Amino acid sequence: MDSKRLLERIESGNLKFEEDVDGVRVQVELEAADTLGMLLKRFSVVSPHRPKDVAAALRKQAAAVVERLAFLEELKVIEVDGIANAVQIRSAKPSAEGFTEVILRGGHSLSLQRHGSALHLSRKSFEKLIQGSDVSFT
Repeated sequence: MDSKRLLERIESGNLKFEEDVDGVRVQVELEAADTLGMLLKRFSVVSPHRPKDVAAALRKQAAAVVERLAFLEELKVIEVDGIANAVQIRSAKPSAEGFTEVILRGGHSLSLQRHGSALHLSRKSFEKLIQGSDVSFT
């Protein structure tokens, strides 16, 4: 997923916005941003593509999220809910400042939220987050 338009929105002063990127609906909510980095509160992506085998898609996506977003902090799967078709992933070691939570839903939605203090990200780390959240939604 191309992060250029998202970074342009942030550079122009938008701290909370929605953008369609390559057919995927992306929402970003920041606490603050400057030329070097940002404080991320919430990030989500929703794809129009819905998998035929939701349970298999969620297992694959959960493994990909834990691996691809490890640069943020160590994450682990907390709960897999087969009835609600959702997976909860959280910081393996929450800190006094807070923890990161990722929720996968229906095989087509990912939301990342920082509970407690916002997550400090450099521009490069934000780009890695965009790429890492582009789990297979097809």
